[in-house]
Amino acid sequence: MNIQFQTISPAYRTPAAAPKRRAAQAGKSQGNYDTVTIRGTQTDQEGSFARMLSRTAASGLSEGANPERVQELGRQVAAGTYHPDADRIAGRLLGLN
Repeated sequence: MNIQFQTISPAYRTPAAAPKRRAAQAGKSQGNYDTVTIRGTQTDQEGSFARMLSRTAASGLSEGANPERVQELGRQVAAGTYHPDADRIAGRLLGLN
């Protein structure tokens, strides 16, 4: 989005007559209001890809961790014998294995 502001020094303004006000139309508020519309740069393809990716990730989640496995990992961490495999973790994060 590109927004540019221009300021005009009051010393260089030329006097102008105030515009005549029109009567308010039925169903519209009175006043002279600007309308601003802001749209993101996300395209429909990007949005649908993000939705598909989140659905795929959510469907791959299991209900919970196996309690026996959690206890075993806790024992290994406490004993200092747990050594995570960084390549396997990265692969799982990227959805490769």
